[in-house]
Amino acid sequence: MRAHESGLPDALFTDPYAADLAGEDGFRLLERYGNPGVKEFIAIRTRYLDEAVAGASGQVVLLAAGLDTRTARMPWRPGTAVYEVDRPALLEAKEKELAGLGARHGCERASVPADLTGDWPSALRAAGWNPGASTLWIAEGLLFYLPEAEARALVGRVAELAAPGDVLAGDLLSHQSMVSEFSREGLRKLTEDGCPWLFGTDRPEDFLAECGWTPVEVKCPGEPGASFGRWPWEPLPREVEGFPRNFLFTARR
Repeated sequence: MRAHESGLPDALFTDPYAADLAGEDGFRLLERYGNPGVKEFIAIRTRYLDEAVAGASGQVVLLAAGLDTRTARMPWRPGTAVYEVDRPALLEAKEKELAGLGARHGCERASVPADLTGDWPSALRAAGWNPGASTLWIAEGLLFYLPEAEARALVGRVAELAAPGDVLAGDLLSHQSMVSEFSREGLRKLTEDGCPWLFGTDRPEDFLAECGWTPVEVKCPGEPGASFGRWPWEPLPREVEGFPRNFLFTARR
């Protein structure tokens, strides 16, 4: 989806590595999951978090970094250190692919091979992360793949590690997305492919607060600051039930 967006004349960002990282399997999955609104949301989410990252200085931790390429495709403030946390095999495969593409990283960068259900904080510290320095934490496309208890534990653990003033930015899925008839077919495909959505909340502000964070903003696609001219529909009021909904959030410790 990042490759698709990068090819548009009014692209919200450019990711020159996305097509190669996606490969044939990625484009096959794009066809399988490319329902109305999905491409638009991924483009908006990427741009929203790009803007959060662009304003960061000090340290940035990408939780479940996956095939993220921000270290190579974005400009960075001098001295910024980025820590990519994910499973070892994935990080190794991405590193090899990016090296083959001649990617050059514009920041200090460290891979942190760790499972987020394990002792990943120790691996993060071992990679050089400084718990006393300011950190931007990014949880992109992650929390709805975890059972609620694990999602709460992870966000709460980050709050325990964070210094006062640290920022957490990412996205959440609404509970309505888990039960809406409009999500049924997509949920079936995700389950068939072994990556079902497991958690959503219609009260994202409460979720963040209960996990130790103070919400700064929570936006739905189409709202000011979460549209970028890409979302073609009017955002529905929160009290309207029965429709899937995504949230983009920024919170402070």
